[in-house]
Amino acid sequence: MFGNSSRKVFWLLLLIGGIIMTGFESTADADADIRAAWVWQAKSVSDGGNELLENAAKHKINRLYVNVDMNLSQEVYHTFISKASKAGIAVEALGGDPSWAVSGREGPMLKLADWVSNYNLAAKPEERFDAIHLDIKPYVLPQWKEDAKPLVQSWVANMKLLLEQVKQAGAVEVNVDLPFWLDSYTVTGSRTTEDADNESLSHWFIGQFDHITLLAYRDSAQGNNGIIRLVEQEMIWADARNGSITVGVNTKPMPGEEFTTFAGKGAAQLESVVKEVASAFTDHASYAGSAVHDIVYWGQLEPEEVPLPENPSNQPEIRGTYIWQASQVTNDGGDQILEFAKAQNINWLYVRLDLDQPYSSYRSFVKRAQAQGIEVHAMGGHPIWGKKENRPRIQRLIDYVKNYNAESEPDERFKGIHLDIEPYTLPEWENDRDTLLTEWAANIAYFHDETKKDSDLETSADLAVWLDTFPLPGRDMSVSEYMITTLDHVSLMAFRNIAEGSNGIADVVSQEMKIADRLGKPLLISVEMKENFEGKHISFYDKGAAEMERQLALLPDLLSEYKAYKGNIVHAYDYWIQAKP
Repeated sequence: MFGNSSRKVFWLLLLIGGIIMTGFESTADADADIRAAWVWQAKSVSDGGNELLENAAKHKINRLYVNVDMNLSQEVYHTFISKASKAGIAVEALGGDPSWAVSGREGPMLKLADWVSNYNLAAKPEERFDAIHLDIKPYVLPQWKEDAKPLVQSWVANMKLLLEQVKQAGAVEVNVDLPFWLDSYTVTGSRTTEDADNESLSHWFIGQFDHITLLAYRDSAQGNNGIIRLVEQEMIWADARNGSITVGVNTKPMPGEEFTTFAGKGAAQLESVVKEVASAFTDHASYAGSAVHDIVYWGQLEPEEVPLPENPSNQPEIRGTYIWQASQVTNDGGDQILEFAKAQNINWLYVRLDLDQPYSSYRSFVKRAQAQGIEVHAMGGHPIWGKKENRPRIQRLIDYVKNYNAESEPDERFKGIHLDIEPYTLPEWENDRDTLLTEWAANIAYFHDETKKDSDLETSADLAVWLDTFPLPGRDMSVSEYMITTLDHVSLMAFRNIAEGSNGIADVVSQEMKIADRLGKPLLISVEMKENFEGKHISFYDKGAAEMERQLALLPDLLSEYKAYKGNIVHAYDYWIQAKP
């Protein structure tokens, strides 16, 4: 293997029939930061590659990782690389397959290396590949999840075979793509520990190969989950080993994992983040530049940003709804919800979570919702959550949301946790009400206190308006006053279909509004769109969406004396979207 100097000069010293071939300078400016792109479309060079080079010029690229088709005539590559050289663009021979890491299946990789070595020996300096570029990714194979250890070991062994072959065949640089998280595995395939002798897989690769492109697939530079923090250790290792690191970012759409790509976020955001990363690593000798995956998706980035919706006239600041089906927003879902939200000027959502889903299931929806000006609160609840014995269920929701937020970017995080408990539907409400009320109140206090530990998450819950007539056992206050006192905000279930009158929405919430004003707490008003058989005055199901809007529009004036009134919540999305006109 050749040392770090091979990044600057590609030396060939081979005596053939008395003719000495000497080294030549890399095509790209050795002092300029790399600005590279992957080109997986091998046929893009078969017609001379003019369109590819035009796109490279558009993005100010000075290095291309071009997928090699060994069935193409070598003359195709002579022509293309010669043109690229004149344009100041270095070309690396790209290849890779997850199977190349499997023992006994390294043959295609060694064949590629042999092909590039022979090609370079026969080509003119300006027609030669600057390096072999390997993108293998064995971690996508099922074996990695089952037991990574043997796969890591065979990968390392195959890389050693490659390095030995390249060393014997002639000086051709070998560059490798690696995800940033490989520093959590050792060369033996185990998870890393504090043991200094337990060498990280990333550390090993940095020491063995000329250049590493770190796949730091995130859409922001800063934060615990930002690019700078994620690749900092590799930079330190590369500095110490005189290595070279290019930071790779992604523009390919990644449904459900939008935080790993700039797709849909615009070219300006990509450029801003790349610049921020370069600035952060300016003092690291190992930092060589950036690379974008890939040139096709890069060209599809839109410069426009999604405009925030304007609040409708004569409406309070909050206008929201409930999403009860977690499956409607997971795994890149929620498009219909967001379209409906935009049409209805919704800026607030309570979203029920399925805690068996990975965190990645929610990131896309929350991020897109926030980009649309919508505040998202995680929701959970069941009548039995009012009983002390079910407090662990509340804790599980709290822990899930806290951990989710800790591992997510700021624009992917939930703003609060909302509970819908309603224990008055349980048999105990009739036969042991005082105990049930006492345990419910204690669970709400526990929920608030646990949520506030090491977080700024907002706590809230639904509250039936008639609970102001029930005193809380052992307390000189009603259940409603206790809930409003304890939580950050309350959503009053004012299930009436008329705003005015002695039994209208404004009237049934007046007592809670007075309490909240005295305590300086905000209140939201929930109205019902679901079909209801308890009385014709409960739901807007029969009256329709237009009548609901007419009644809600009256509330700002009817409740103008209360500072606590902050907005309206419609129960629920599934009924609202199917409501009568």
